[in-house]
Amino acid sequence: MKRDRAYYLDTYIAGRLYADADKAWPSLRIGTPVRLVREPDNPKDPEAIAVYVNIEEQLLKLGYLPYRRTSPIALFLDMGWEAAFGATISRLDPSATYDRQIGIIIRILRNNLDGER
Repeated sequence: MKRDRAYYLDTYIAGRLYADADKAWPSLRIGTPVRLVREPDNPKDPEAIAVYVNIEEQLLKLGYLPYRRTSPIALFLDMGWEAAFGATISRLDPSATYDRQIGIIIRILRNNLDGER
């Protein structure tokens, strides 16, 4: 059985206060795809990775991957391997602390890597 994706990281979205997460919240669902975008010029973290969601043809920033979780993914994104990763909403918990209400799972997508060989 060929697997087309491998689990990589289950984490939360930090920095919601500085993003559009509250605007996107009513439309978020578990399984909603999100996009990882490098922000190398971020003054707080040169390895920052923002998390975006497309809601009704509008790209909204949900926040960031937590500070200590970004280095390996940032390296791959900097090398142009955006298609190697797939990320989806995994948790929506309004009772959690504000920065831990939205969880995401990041997977490595093997099929996308196979095509680049």
